[in-house]
Amino acid sequence: MASLISARSQRLCYRYGCSATIVMGMIVGLGLSTAIQAAEPIRPDLTPRLQGFLKEEMLQIEQAMQEIYSAMLQGRHAEVAEKGQSIHDSFILDQSLTDEDRHALRSAAPQQFLRMDAYLHELAAMLAEAGRAEDSTRQLETYARMTESCVACHSAYVTDRFEGLEGADIPADWGKPVAEEQETQD
Repeated sequence: MASLISARSQRLCYRYGCSATIVMGMIVGLGLSTAIQAAEPIRPDLTPRLQGFLKEEMLQIEQAMQEIYSAMLQGRHAEVAEKGQSIHDSFILDQSLTDEDRHALRSAAPQQFLRMDAYLHELAAMLAEAGRAEDSTRQLETYARMTESCVACHSAYVTDRFEGLEGADIPADWGKPVAEEQETQD
């Protein structure tokens, strides 16, 4: 898997350059991409309790992502590692959900949503590792991939809150693990 991620990272660096502008370039480039099939928003299907958990988790992730961006720009590797780990550890299925909550989440949320969420947390662990290794290039590449995943998920499952992403052209590989991308291409 590391070699697949490395190949993806090399393509990103070649295409966009390894700098903080990679994130902005990817967001701006939304209109130039192949569209993924839009899904229905999942929020209406969730219990109010699950909606609260997801909203709280997403706000924590957004805050951490903003702090990570600043830390990367300033070379504060330990903070990148700490915040990346905090995103990884916020995984909703690892929280203190009741069995009823877990069943309701799995019933309401499509498998692709759950896979996208799991992949974001996997990327966060990779970002934490890049921070511990003081590898700025890998931090930027992983952060960009995390941003792609957030935009892909929001454009597919949260358009009732983020109307600006409804109908957005999102690359088909955004929000998917690199191994899953390779399977799709084969």
